[in-house]
Amino acid sequence: MLFDFEALVGHLYVVKGRSISSPPPGALVEVAPRKAARGRETDTFFALVLSSGDTQAADAFFEQMAAFAADRYFNSTGSVSAGLRDVFTQINDNLYEHNQTNPKRYEASIIAAVLRGSDLVVARVGAAVALLRHEGLTQPFPAEFSNDEALYTPPLGVQPTPDVRMSMYKAAAGTRLLISDAALADIEYDRLLATLTRPDIGESLVNLKDMVVGSLSAMLVEFVPPDAPSTLPVREADTNKVDAAPVVQTPSAPQTPGGPRLSDARGETMRNVMGTAALGAARVAEGMSHTIDRVAPEGADGRRSLLSNRGAAAIAILVPIAVVVLVILFWVSGTGQSEFDLCFNEAEKAAELARSVAPADMQGTLAAWNAVQAVARRCEQLRSGDPQLALLVSESQTVIDALLAIERRSTTIVDALPSATLTQIVLQTDDLYVLDNANDQVYRMTLTPEGNAIVAGSRQPVQAMRRGGIVDQFTVGDLIDIAWADDGAGLRQDSVITALDENGVLVDCPPRFLQNCAAQQINTSTWVDPIAMSYWQGRLYVLDPAANQVWRYDPSSGVFPNAPLEYFVGSARPDISQAVDFAIDTPGALYILYSDGAMLKFNGGERVPFAYSNFPEAQPMASTNSLFLNASPTDLMLYITSRQARTIYQTTHAGTFAASYQPENDELFAALNNAVADANRDMIYALSGNSIIALERGR
Repeated sequence: MLFDFEALVGHLYVVKGRSISSPPPGALVEVAPRKAARGRETDTFFALVLSSGDTQAADAFFEQMAAFAADRYFNSTGSVSAGLRDVFTQINDNLYEHNQTNPKRYEASIIAAVLRGSDLVVARVGAAVALLRHEGLTQPFPAEFSNDEALYTPPLGVQPTPDVRMSMYKAAAGTRLLISDAALADIEYDRLLATLTRPDIGESLVNLKDMVVGSLSAMLVEFVPPDAPSTLPVREADTNKVDAAPVVQTPSAPQTPGGPRLSDARGETMRNVMGTAALGAARVAEGMSHTIDRVAPEGADGRRSLLSNRGAAAIAILVPIAVVVLVILFWVSGTGQSEFDLCFNEAEKAAELARSVAPADMQGTLAAWNAVQAVARRCEQLRSGDPQLALLVSESQTVIDALLAIERRSTTIVDALPSATLTQIVLQTDDLYVLDNANDQVYRMTLTPEGNAIVAGSRQPVQAMRRGGIVDQFTVGDLIDIAWADDGAGLRQDSVITALDENGVLVDCPPRFLQNCAAQQINTSTWVDPIAMSYWQGRLYVLDPAANQVWRYDPSSGVFPNAPLEYFVGSARPDISQAVDFAIDTPGALYILYSDGAMLKFNGGERVPFAYSNFPEAQPMASTNSLFLNASPTDLMLYITSRQARTIYQTTHAGTFAASYQPENDELFAALNNAVADANRDMIYALSGNSIIALERGR
């Protein structure tokens, strides 16, 4: 893999005038992992996440966000600018959704850059700035630091769509990039320009530190040819990142401390060991710089005396020797630790931090233990089955589950259909019907008495319920939904499984004679984009969020002959444009679930009271996918799925929280789409990807 440049990276972290000997929280440099998305293989990603808003988050919050940004970028496809926009959008979505439902708001500014060949793309959201020194010219970003409107743009988490500012530059040998929070703009611009021209970035950072009055978080990068000699004995190594993590609601844990260090675009160097070594070197360099100032003070004309020059020359000779000796000592003392050891140490430190968070700070505790899990996942990629790591994972999971009131249950994969995407499920006694949305095909299968498997050979496609199927001279198109009809007043008979396609072809099949199906064409003149259907007392209801309406079809002589009626009438109609599913209970009340987890309840088109209650403080529903209403007298419950949270929530019909379920391995719910509950077997059947998963509700 060929790269045009390596990156020499240094950090500056000043808090209330005091220099902190570690990188700012949220500072990250990452090269492409081995399994980066196509087109990203030679990219180097730089990020600096910065505090914003009234809520002061823990350091881990910013560090996790930076790692998430890198992972998201290297897993995305398309252009560099498209990848950066995707990163900002995903982070903003998470923060914005959180802030809509939680009184403790979190906001953040972020500035990121990607080096690809000689192209350098820099993007920012919120109060962050950059200075690029290239071939003798310095370019600020934004263009004018004195323009507050351009400087202080809305941070992430404030508005639904992030205000992304982006610029593209060229990099060459010696090009320097300084990214920082907006406090950099308070420093005299001419002094900043002079700082960027210092012989090495270590000296630039030392000079920059002396200019800071309050606080500052900054990263300084210099691009050099791959074969350029380094003053530090840094050896090349492949990136220690085995693979980019998937997109989850929480990213990886704090990066290891490091001062000025060499980040090879062919692979980062021994990050932890050399980061510590380079940090020590930076401290020595800074100390020697102050020594030079004392031994050889500048005169009024800016020159040093001859005696001072001799002293400075002696010190100048000793400084490189001291730095080299110090770095070699760190190198030798650090090589005894494996990459896994370093990762495990990082996980333990994250756990210590999590244990120190005040129990009353639920959000902080949750974020801290999520960070532990993120680091542990990275360590597991380096060595699986380590018992000490397993204990950390178990501890973090126990705390998180307790905070979120999550009940983990054993699961069984009942069936898996090749090349399928299962989106809809109907349970009728022992029979399961599922809709494969990828191939527009409905399947029926029979459960064993235990309910954790299907009877051998019972899975069969319903030929009449598939794209291209022909029933009663009607050709079936793409299927919208499937539903069970006990009352067949508008159908050929009672107790049938039905399927509705996008053209209004309604197919019904008796469960024991699936080859003996019927079809009819219902009126679709008012449809816009319907997504679900349901029956109540022989009537057919169709949810059409794009039309902001639920359509009702009244039966007559075994068909639905007329145009649909509007369920919502009058001037005070609700906005259901963000609805994702609906259900009707036995008395006829209609429940509509929204994508953000909100639920509205109606009776005869009029809204009636409904409110969630007793939900754990740390677990508001922020993103939902489907709704199942169980009408069984022994289980009058609502079941709501959330793919984002990998959770099935259970509430009463009044909205009172009852439970939230996750499998012991929550990866099984990574593609969660739908679920139904079986009160008789005490099971929940979930659709995730191409699999039907049985989750035991009882212990």
